Amino acid sequence: MREWWRRSVHGPNHKWWALVTVALGTFMATLDSSIVNISLPTILTHFRSDLATIQWVVLAYLLTVTSLLLTFGRLADIWGRKKVYTLGFGIFTVGSLASGLSPTPAALIVARIVQAIGAAMIQANGLAITSAVFPGPERGRALGINGTVVATGTTLGPAIGGVLVGAFGWQSIFFVNLPVGLVGIAMAVAILEEGRISTRREGASARFDPLGALLVSVGLITLLLALNRGAAVGWRSGQILGFFAIAVASFVAFIVVERRVVAPILDLALFRLRAFATGSLAALCSFLAISTNAFLMPFFLQLVLGFSPARAGLLLIPTSLTLAIVSPLSGSLSDRLGARTLSSIGLGISAVALFLLGGLSADAHYAEVLFRLILLGIGIGIFNSPNTAAVFGSVPRDRYGTVGGFLSMVRNTGQVVGVAIAGALLVAAITPVVGAAGLDALRTGAEGGATGGPLLGAFMQGFRRAFTLSAALAACGAVISLLRGPRAAVSEATPVVAAAKAEAD
Repeated sequence: MREWWRRSVHGPNHKWWALVTVALGTFMATLDSSIVNISLPTILTHFRSDLATIQWVVLAYLLTVTSLLLTFGRLADIWGRKKVYTLGFGIFTVGSLASGLSPTPAALIVARIVQAIGAAMIQANGLAITSAVFPGPERGRALGINGTVVATGTTLGPAIGGVLVGAFGWQSIFFVNLPVGLVGIAMAVAILEEGRISTRREGASARFDPLGALLVSVGLITLLLALNRGAAVGWRSGQILGFFAIAVASFVAFIVVERRVVAPILDLALFRLRAFATGSLAALCSFLAISTNAFLMPFFLQLVLGFSPARAGLLLIPTSLTLAIVSPLSGSLSDRLGARTLSSIGLGISAVALFLLGGLSADAHYAEVLFRLILLGIGIGIFNSPNTAAVFGSVPRDRYGTVGGFLSMVRNTGQVVGVAIAGALLVAAITPVVGAAGLDALRTGAEGGATGGPLLGAFMQGFRRAFTLSAALAACGAVISLLRGPRAAVSEATPVVAAAKAEAD
């Protein structure tokens, strides 16, 4: 038995076993991100609390995960990716147990922060471990499978959450993580090999940059707080302007510190690598663009087309389902054709889909919506895997943790900023009609089945503006993606500065 295990798990097929282990963590983390939202009304009623307090159940998780991704990616490069990934599974599982047992809203929020710390450790290392065990010619396919797992977790989250809350109560959405977490810990311990997924560091390169980690975390937290709270508090309020000022100061100080320290948490020389810089910027444009659809389409389906929340949720599945199917295919193609053409085509298709979504009329048939959502899923699926594989292929192996954390940070930040921009455009359009009520008027309209009147006209105006901007962002991303250079093989031991010089030559 032991010999079979050694040959099967630690032999030539080790990369696939490692991928399964990573996929389990990725699925659990993405499922948890989407499963909680549907339970918020039940949690609010259970604790007899208010919406302003309960929304921190989601917001605290988002802020913690996003602010720590880069830190844990760097720590994994130093300490070892297996250690950080396995510890993340354990912390996430403990946080899930504490969340389900929480007696008060405050306790639940604290437990969610603990859960988010574990999720950040998992998310920051999932892509790095996958990229480390799969060689360049197979990496796109593996990352495509990872994309399928992400899409599946995101799609199934609301459905599984609804079933669990209805049958067993809101606590069950956290308790369901316990067996998954225990299995994940056992798999990580038994399957992952530090020597295969990590690079040994010695001397100055093994140092950690605590000041840089603190500055980037403060900058991200204050930026995301400002973007989340801006519409409710007022973009010109002292609180929001203060958050923005702290964020700007933190990021400026972060850049100054990173340029001076011996072992920065994010080596700025990475941005001298054209494939890394263009791939990261193209990814940011993609996440900024597609977040508009995730935010506005539920309002369109309910407020304009008059669908129930349950039906609207089901009708949004085609985008994720298409993404899940296309991602592995595009990843495999990128292993043979490279990322430049595929990623650019993918963002181009996304731009067309977003532009067409913005052109929907108030009396559109769902078949028209369905076509556009499927087209958007195709575009995202074609772009994501090749682009991620190209970014990892442009950097030395010992930076995979940092790069994985950075890309995850770009994803989360892009989604929050994109929602904030779409929300601001929508509020600007409906304010002349609803006054200070803002987005609350849309929620009231959706609950009441409002399908006509000035509110509808104002909503459609803001809807079109937001989707037009998102289409422009996706098109900009396609152009940026075209600017990436040809594929360049990077040795595991190639320093970043040397790689940048080689690429420039």
